[in-house]
Amino acid sequence: MKKIYALMLATIMILSLAACGSKNEIASSDNSNDANASSAKKIEILMTSFDNSSTQACQLGYRFADNVAKASGGRITINFQPDGTLANETEQYDLIRNNEVQICYFADSFNSQIAAGYSPCIIPFLFKSVEDVEALLESELGDKIDEVIKETGNVYLLGYSRRTPRLLTAAKPINAPEDLKGLKIRVPEIKEWVTVWNAMGASCTVVAWTETYSALQTGVVDAQENPIDNIYANKIYEVNKYIMNTEHLNSLNHWCVNVDFWDSLSADDQSLITDAFNEARDWANQELVKNAEKCKEEILADGTVTFIDVDKDAFQTAAADGINKVLATLQPEAREYAEAYMAG
Repeated sequence: MKKIYALMLATIMILSLAACGSKNEIASSDNSNDANASSAKKIEILMTSFDNSSTQACQLGYRFADNVAKASGGRITINFQPDGTLANETEQYDLIRNNEVQICYFADSFNSQIAAGYSPCIIPFLFKSVEDVEALLESELGDKIDEVIKETGNVYLLGYSRRTPRLLTAAKPINAPEDLKGLKIRVPEIKEWVTVWNAMGASCTVVAWTETYSALQTGVVDAQENPIDNIYANKIYEVNKYIMNTEHLNSLNHWCVNVDFWDSLSADDQSLITDAFNEARDWANQELVKNAEKCKEEILADGTVTFIDVDKDAFQTAAADGINKVLATLQPEAREYAEAYMAG
C-alpha cells in the first residue's frame, strides 16, 4: 500500500520526488510547519499493542521506538505499551480513530473491520503465501483499501510487517479435514473465519484472546489457531498438545497512524518516522523465520507436543464452500481479485 510521499519545501524538489516516488510510500500532507520549527518541537507518540511483549511484532515496536528516539536526538519519543495494557485489538479502533493513540497495529481483524468488504486477505485457506498477500496490497485493490481505511478508520497505513502463518492447535490430532467435525475451536470475533471453519465441520466459539488459555484448559473449547510465536509466547502448547501445520492464513500486521496526528507533522518528521519504521520492519521480517524455528524448538523441548504435517490442498478443498460464502459478501472488486487468484 501507499505510504505518505515525503514533500520538500521547494516546488522543484516536490516535483522531482513525485516523479521517482514508490508505491510503498504514503503521500505526506502539505502543512505550514517549517524545518526550524519542527527541529525544536518535542513530540510524544503513544503506541499500543494487544500482543505479548515477547512476540516478533512487539520486538519490532521496541526497535521502531528506539530508531525514532535516536534519529531525532530524543526530540520525538514513542511510548510503547504492549501486552494489551491499554486496549485489546478491538478497543484499539476507537483509540486510534479519536487520536487517543497515535500508532498501533492490527493483525487480521484489520481486513474484517477497517477494510471490511475490500480485503480477501481475511479468508482462511485462500492465499498460499505471504508474497501473494503483499502483491494484493500493492495492486489497484490495495489503492482502494488505502482510501477506505482513511474514510472508515481515520488512519493511514504507515506500513506492514510479516507474520508467520497461522497454525491449528488442538487437544487431539487433526490429520485430515474430516477430523474437524464437531471440533470446538476458539476464534476471534471475525465473521469470515467463523463462516469458513463452520463450513468445514468445526463448531466455532468466539473467545477473547486473553481468555483463550483458560478456555482450552477447562474444555470450553478444544482447539484454536495462531502463528507459532503466539502459540509459544502464550504457552498454548501447555493445553493443546497437537499443532497442525495447516498454514491456513498467511497474513500481515498493519501498522496504522492517526490521520490528524500525521497531518500535523512536518514533512521532515514524517520522513524520519517512516524511515525508522521501515528499518525496524526490514529487521523484523528477516528475523521472522529464525524466531519461528526457535519457538518450535522450545515447544518441542517440552517433550509432550506433537507437530503434524497435513495435506494443505485437501484442507483448501474442504474450505471451498466457506470461501465462496465469504466471497459473496465482498465488494465486487475484491471478489473479482480473489476469483482471478483462485483461477490461477
